[in-house]
Amino acid sequence: MTPDRPLAPTPPRPRVSRASVRQLTGGGLDPSGSSMASPKKQLQGLVAATITPMTENGEVNVSVIGRYVDYLVKEQGVKRVFVNGTTGEGLSLSIAERRRLAEEWVAQGRSKLEQVVVHVGALSLKESQELAQHAAEIGADGIAAIAPFFLRPQSPDVLVHFLKEVAAAAPALPFYYYHIPAVTGVKIRAEELLDGIQAQIPSFQGLKFSDTDLLDFGQCVDQHGPRRLAFLFGVDEQLLSALVMGATGAVGSTYNYLGRRTNMLLEAFQRGELSSARSHQFCIQRFINYVVKLGFGVSQTKAIMTLVSGIPMGPPRLPLLRAPSEFTEKAAAKLRSLDLLPQAGSQEGSWEACG
Repeated sequence: MTPDRPLAPTPPRPRVSRASVRQLTGGGLDPSGSSMASPKKQLQGLVAATITPMTENGEVNVSVIGRYVDYLVKEQGVKRVFVNGTTGEGLSLSIAERRRLAEEWVAQGRSKLEQVVVHVGALSLKESQELAQHAAEIGADGIAAIAPFFLRPQSPDVLVHFLKEVAAAAPALPFYYYHIPAVTGVKIRAEELLDGIQAQIPSFQGLKFSDTDLLDFGQCVDQHGPRRLAFLFGVDEQLLSALVMGATGAVGSTYNYLGRRTNMLLEAFQRGELSSARSHQFCIQRFINYVVKLGFGVSQTKAIMTLVSGIPMGPPRLPLLRAPSEFTEKAAAKLRSLDLLPQAGSQEGSWEACG
């Protein structure tokens, strides 16, 4: 992939150029001709927050990750992944399991994915540093970390100090802060955190913003956009709003199975076709709104991914419980009603309609 420049953080209107469309949707190769991005390359475009496949007895199942990679690339048009995050049950896995998963994603994605970013956040600083160093050793393209959420940092300075120590374990890798206050309980605004952070963390390249506070997100872009940071939005059902604010990419769980539809949204936005982009967003929202009312989380995401891809994702790890079969049946029916589920005998399904 050869983007000419980072996506402008605050465009007066969506720019129309093939280069910028490729930049958001993931087309092309890097200058060397390799389809795996340079380790220094900034994360952007559509990124799937990967699911951790498990066997029926609850063990991590790396044997299907090769199929998983092929499915994302060929069926969803998604060539970037975020491994061991919330969707991947990262904090429910052992350090050895997280290392093994990261190794497999990097190995299987080497000739197919453009970027593999590994989440290394943990309650223990030493464990985060171990995972960061391991990510560098295996050739990952970047690392990310959440704020520690048991003994929590009480100020932006303290949080930055913690993140600095994590990033220092892999100084050559791009480092991203994973902002998810609803899960961590750390209410430090991302805008405050970004003040002066690059001076303390030279490898800092941006944040994964998984929150609905568009004021905070907008101010991150407004105040810090000129530094050409990556602003990756993590609330899938609000992506279009974030793009208008200046998001340079998105990381989310639904891109595992709604990646093709979301790429259509990105392309329409880049062409300046806001009505079309909004239609795609509304279509996605109809599905998410429906499953949220049924109860939607990691367990349900695993069930949907198994249904749509045919790849067995297995059960979640306790304390999460397996999604009931009734949920899967209703979700499947809704996907079909919106033409978001490929039909039997079809390679792609009807991706243009949203009835």
